[in-house]
Amino acid sequence: MKKLIAVSIFFASLNASAKMGSTENIQYAGDLDFKSFCEAVVKDDLNMLKRGLHKMVGVVSSNHIVVLDKLLGSKGMQCNGLDLVAFSKQRDASKVLSYLSNKQ
Repeated sequence: MKKLIAVSIFFASLNASAKMGSTENIQYAGDLDFKSFCEAVVKDDLNMLKRGLHKMVGVVSSNHIVVLDKLLGSKGMQCNGLDLVAFSKQRDASKVLSYLSNKQ
């Protein structure tokens, strides 16, 4: 749980001239075990997000639903200083945002 609370993944080096959806020049900082969640938002890849949830079963919680609840909680993870839902809105990740919004 402490590992999850401490997670803060930042996309520190986005090329200013790159398209918003580009995944080039992205640097991850923080707990790299959770980077797939931010990457799923950047790529708007719902399958990647779901695989990440299942990968964290046993690490964060006993099932993927509780893993998602903890990631979305008030002390959950962040991407670029934003929670997953806000980051999905910022990145126009419609598939991921729809999934996360339905799970809240």
